[in-house]
Amino acid sequence: MPLFKLSPADLTDPNWEASSHRAAAIVRAGDESAARAIAAEAFDVSTGFRPGGGVKVPPWRRNELVRVERIEDPRWEVDGPDEVLYPSFGADLEGRPRKPRAGTERRS
Repeated sequence: MPLFKLSPADLTDPNWEASSHRAAAIVRAGDESAARAIAAEAFDVSTGFRPGGGVKVPPWRRNELVRVERIEDPRWEVDGPDEVLYPSFGADLEGRPRKPRAGTERRS
């Protein structure tokens, strides 16, 4: 199955407020349209409507806001289900343990 790199074309566009991810993504999908849909499903978020601010439209399906190129990269398997490969929610976006605040350390 093909791999696609989706890259933001214009991060100054206010419609990026409707996305939880604002950097390149790698998607395994059957075609460009499917890759855009998979990215949209993963990253689109609702935004509040502010009077006079206009409605924000999620960017991942929009040609003028996201460039798509077919790639070959040995870091990612071509076999497997249609999915976002990067960023990986399990590894790349995993939370980091917090350092305990002063005076709150665990005592054994």
